Amino acid sequence: MTGINIRPFLALLAALALVAVPSCKNHPPDVPTVPAGPEYCFKDTTYTFTTIVTDAEGDSVAARFDWGDSTMSGWSGWSASGDTIAMVHSWTDTGTYEVRAWAQDRGQHTSDTSVALTVRVALRWPPDAPAKPAGPDSAGRGASCNFTTAATHPNDIAVAIRFDWGDGDTSDWGDFVAAGQSVAMSHAWSVPGTHAVTAQATDSGSALSQWSSPCSITIRPDTLKWRHATGGAITSSPAIGTDGMVYVGSYDDYLYAVDPEGILRWRYQAGDMVRFAPALAADGTVYFGSDDGYLYALKPDGSLRWNHGLGAAVTCSPAIGSDGTVYVADDSSLCAFSAAGTLEWQYPIQWGIAGSPAIAPDGTLYFGSYDSVHAVNADGSPQWWCRVGGFPGPAAIATDGTIYVGSRDSGLYAINPNGTAKWRYPMSSPARNEPAIGADGTIYIGSGDGILHAVNPDGTLKWSYVTSGSVSSTPAVAADGTIYFGSDDTYIYAVGSDGALRSKYPTGSYVRSSPAVAADGTIYVGSSDDYLYALWGSAPLADSPWPKFRHDLKNTGRIGGGR
Repeated sequence: MTGINIRPFLALLAALALVAVPSCKNHPPDVPTVPAGPEYCFKDTTYTFTTIVTDAEGDSVAARFDWGDSTMSGWSGWSASGDTIAMVHSWTDTGTYEVRAWAQDRGQHTSDTSVALTVRVALRWPPDAPAKPAGPDSAGRGASCNFTTAATHPNDIAVAIRFDWGDGDTSDWGDFVAAGQSVAMSHAWSVPGTHAVTAQATDSGSALSQWSSPCSITIRPDTLKWRHATGGAITSSPAIGTDGMVYVGSYDDYLYAVDPEGILRWRYQAGDMVRFAPALAADGTVYFGSDDGYLYALKPDGSLRWNHGLGAAVTCSPAIGSDGTVYVADDSSLCAFSAAGTLEWQYPIQWGIAGSPAIAPDGTLYFGSYDSVHAVNADGSPQWWCRVGGFPGPAAIATDGTIYVGSRDSGLYAINPNGTAKWRYPMSSPARNEPAIGADGTIYIGSGDGILHAVNPDGTLKWSYVTSGSVSSTPAVAADGTIYFGSDDTYIYAVGSDGALRSKYPTGSYVRSSPAVAADGTIYVGSSDDYLYALWGSAPLADSPWPKFRHDLKNTGRIGGGR
């Protein structure tokens, strides 16, 4: 039998087998993502860079970085496909570098390199020295003072700032802010003298700037600016004109006009004591009453414009309506006078009026008598009355129209504009003075047991501050939240909006005059030691619904009467 050559047949079968068996070749990982990290770096500073590596076959992957400075990292540990891989690096020289990454799988198959991230490396510069701090050049001991500054950075990166207050105290670092952004901090000095306030900046790498140029502040040993003697006790609250002139009455029968430097400009003699505060009209007319039973209208130069007898001692400070009508009371009635001195009407009150009227924006007058609060229209017609405890004092009016009055039955009352009772806050002693209202709606009122009460608008106690004498002085609220008031313990107090004492100044006798806070922050208040005091303050009068006695610096007793 002839033999058959099977070699070609076997070769063919082998070839077919190779075609039929699937390929087992492993592919390299995908190209990593562009490295992520800072594009602006500093020399000799360590930074973190990341990349994401995936493998189409789901193999574990590792990555390494080429830092562009003739160095590269080692391979990272193994990570799952799609994980983020991070490594750190620092450059030893400045320049521009291209950072790339590539990947490898467990079969040591390596990807192509990624697209480069361009990194600029520069010398680390510290922040520039902050600008000279800006703030007040003088303040009373214990007064909180605000200072501002700003610092730039050569690399235009965020900075934080601190202040050296010049008294051995340095503030903590503030928050990081953009380079050039203003930063403010406050401080109170307890040591009198001149202190140098400086500022320093740092950046996120803890590089420190030089200290700024100093700003000097003089801390006075006390808060007295000046005092002016009169011939009698002062319980009158000062009124302040637009020119800064201060008007105040005295038990020596005179009304005084004293300029902001403490110099007497003129005085006008009435026929008896001037116990209550004057009020100033828009044209500069000065209105005040006296125990001689007359309402006086003086020209700004102190000469008499007119006077009118009421038949009994004037028992309150005048109030001035938006049309110039002047409202004042004696023991039995509320009277309305025109600006020319003509009696327009009288509203009789059997038991007399217990405080100066307060005027709402619609012209309604609110005042207390015996055991009630009355609302009277601007034409003298009655509107309503609301019974409260014995002899409510002068009223203060809130933004929502709520009327607040203290009473000799030891209560602070809140009354709705329609005459219905809202709430009563109980005190342990009578409250004979007018309340004041802060910018946040807090009601401040003193009581006969020496307590200043801070009451929330819902009638709950916020805090109280205790003095050693009766508080019949209406508080004055400054724009920085400081509350100024007097006490029978002879002190003029400055208390913060948190109820903490900021300072107190002694006078020679009890203080029943209600302070006035001028536009420059000066506090004017009288004392029964026969002096008008001008004290250094930290802020002007607050922009609040009823920040002081008779509402505003002119003592108009009217919402809309100014500040």
